[in-house]
Amino acid sequence: MKILIIDDSADFRALLRVQIGRSVEGAEIEEYDPARGRPGADFDWSQFAILLLDYKLGTDEDGLEWLRDFRRTPGFPPTIVLTAEGDEYVAVKAIKLGAAEYINKKDLTPNRLKEVILAAADYSEEKQARQQATMSKADALVHRILQEREQGTREDLGQDYKFVRLIGQGAMSQVFLAERGSDGLSLVLKTLDLTTVTDSTLIDRFIQEAEMIASLNSPFVVKIYEYGLTRKFGFIAMEFFPRGDLKQRMERRLTPDVAFSYMSYIAHGLEAIHGIGIVHRDLKPANIMFRGDDTMALADFGISKKMQGGSDLTTIGQILGTPHYMSPEQGEGKPVDFRSDLYGAGIILYELLTGQKPFTASTPAAVIYQHVHTEIPRLPLPLSRYQQIVDRALAKDPASRYQTAREMIIDFEAAEQGRI
Repeated sequence: MKILIIDDSADFRALLRVQIGRSVEGAEIEEYDPARGRPGADFDWSQFAILLLDYKLGTDEDGLEWLRDFRRTPGFPPTIVLTAEGDEYVAVKAIKLGAAEYINKKDLTPNRLKEVILAAADYSEEKQARQQATMSKADALVHRILQEREQGTREDLGQDYKFVRLIGQGAMSQVFLAERGSDGLSLVLKTLDLTTVTDSTLIDRFIQEAEMIASLNSPFVVKIYEYGLTRKFGFIAMEFFPRGDLKQRMERRLTPDVAFSYMSYIAHGLEAIHGIGIVHRDLKPANIMFRGDDTMALADFGISKKMQGGSDLTTIGQILGTPHYMSPEQGEGKPVDFRSDLYGAGIILYELLTGQKPFTASTPAAVIYQHVHTEIPRLPLPLSRYQQIVDRALAKDPASRYQTAREMIIDFEAAEQGRI
């Protein structure tokens, strides 16, 4: 695979060369210094499988303008836009101009680079055509939603959305990067085709996710802008996070003060949702998102449960969640409360500090067994002063754990400030 790097920093080009060499087997790398000016009409773009293109090419050149001007050139390769800025505008504009992928330079790791390079390499003309067809269907879907609103549905539904890219798809749902027509706001639009749903509880969860989170006004929780349900469709318009998730960020080794800074955000998010009676039930790094300004928020409440009032969407004996981050009681299918989320936060803390999950095994059942029966692992000696926090967060008995997120916040902030 031949890869072209266009960036105005020789040092950064060298860094990319090293990281790609470590992560992408057989990669051949060429560099182009934009100080040479724009490539001429005789430049052979077709020799490259991937282009890594910086957003800012020195003081006078704009990488997005290069992308716009060259993308129709025969043989122009799938392009990954690089930027040192976290502005969601850059991410959306790059994708609208035809970029296959987008990545912030601050988030670069060998694994993340490999992930986006392989994804971009798969961004063929055929795949682009399929996505364009999907966009047309999505536009039609929104029009149908607007036409089919039943009496009693929220009156303020009906924004005009412009679809930018399909970013996720399941058997019954699709997730799009979109723009809101009224103000150009970049957001994520999740749609559910109700005609394909055979289990009514899935519909309940879809709308319950929106209702619960829309009721919050917390900077530590994803924002829900609009949601609706008709006879045939459901949709949720929510905040877009251009900096990705904590799972990606954890690929690099973090210092303890950064780890506890992240954990303070997470605990504040838990305090917010617990304050309105919600248990997240699937707290994990992939559900903790970064905004353009690097602030964090909890997201993906698809299996959340409200503790007071209403019907219980989960039953005793039914296990929902991710085994590596699951509390002992949740793994055994027992009733759970807020302290189950605090256990999950403890798992994330251990992973942030050590780079490893505390409990691993070859099967989900074996991981759950370890949560229930295996002793809490010891932190390495240089981190041993934090063992008391880990022990309390990961106590097998909920009564021995932190009882509230506020208790966690106090300890996390003390550790971040070096007072533990």
